[in-house]
Amino acid sequence: MQPVTVLDALENALGDRIRDGSLAKLTIAELDDVGDVLTEFWNAQPDLDGTPVDGVPRPSLIGGWIGPFWSEQMLRRDLSDALLYYPRLLVIDPLADFFSDGRGLPPLWRTRYRRRDGQSDIVETGPGMWRDQDTYERLRTDEGSAAERFASIVANVYSLESPIRAGIVVLRSQWPTIRETAQQLATAVRLDTRNANLQAFLDVANQSELHIWDNIRGMQITTDRPVVRADAPMQFAPPLYYLAKTIALANAGGAQYVPVNDASLGLLRAKYNEAFRLHPAAMLREVSRVAVPTSDLPISEAVAMRASSEDFEEWRLQLQRLQRESAGDDPATLHDRVQETLLAKVHNVERSLDRSRMRSSFRPAGGDFIIDGLVGVGTAAATATQTEMATALLAGAAGAAGGAMLRWLSKQYAPSGPSGAEAVLATLIRAGR
Repeated sequence: MQPVTVLDALENALGDRIRDGSLAKLTIAELDDVGDVLTEFWNAQPDLDGTPVDGVPRPSLIGGWIGPFWSEQMLRRDLSDALLYYPRLLVIDPLADFFSDGRGLPPLWRTRYRRRDGQSDIVETGPGMWRDQDTYERLRTDEGSAAERFASIVANVYSLESPIRAGIVVLRSQWPTIRETAQQLATAVRLDTRNANLQAFLDVANQSELHIWDNIRGMQITTDRPVVRADAPMQFAPPLYYLAKTIALANAGGAQYVPVNDASLGLLRAKYNEAFRLHPAAMLREVSRVAVPTSDLPISEAVAMRASSEDFEEWRLQLQRLQRESAGDDPATLHDRVQETLLAKVHNVERSLDRSRMRSSFRPAGGDFIIDGLVGVGTAAATATQTEMATALLAGAAGAAGGAMLRWLSKQYAPSGPSGAEAVLATLIRAGR
């Protein structure tokens, strides 16, 4: 059974208006009602407390911009690359961010900087300053802008309807977690700003790589004046809060947080002293250049790529080996390594598909073929080329002997399809033709 998603909640609230082009004409009263329905849905999402659903691969929550802005066109390529690798993704629900009011966020953090006259300048920072400006709360006085922004988000989300409904891309609101764990997050920041290991790492870390909020990286606000000693640890409160919040959200969704750069990975390791893995963005980009005919195919074919969990796991293990082998490669070496590893496999799959064009008329189901109902292809294939004659022959057999005969003949004479990692490649290549 397919999971209940925010798409179902939207359709309960708006019905046919989702697809008839009228969302940008919603009134403020209608948007208020939609927000109430969706908030009820988000508040009812279960807290999995770090436990993945039995029999379902644990999703990955990729840090940085992919997590909250995965649905935006500017990050579509990054999402596409991620779907080549991860069985499932946990992402932040953009509609929840749109309708959020920011409740549960911590007060602004204050850092004092000493002036020569003995007085102090005070710098205040915090996520309350950095939330997306295009929230419903801020746009509500402009009905047209509010409705247009809402319609844009819905359109972006529905462009990924297939993987969302299949549970491959899992949307979750971060706001119930932020509110319910506000005290724990505040305690984590207070302790972490006094943790010697974390402070030592942050003193030398590349601050421009550290996220301080979902849409902001770097931007540490300081002055050329000396910081008041007692306030020095609070300079690092923003990245520490982002880390704690993101881990809490991953835990609530039964997911695993995956950092996106060396500084974020180093901070995670400094906190937990574990050998966490980095999101292999550079390697996946090279893989997509070699193996993916068009950049958005992994999104549209996400469900088909995972039709066999064994095949997808073999594909993923192959990419993991490639990632380990390419650790430390410069861009040119990484490009060459991926080419050497995958290009021959791509060509083999392409040749296999060319020899087996009849497979476009059959859908694999385990070791068998689901071919009942294909009797009518015989006439259309009467003028087929020689490579397509097997399809016509088998279709004719179906007319004479029924679906069972066709299945038996398929097993004996139809070319076997790619399996394992090559089956995933075949899905991408076939779809791109």
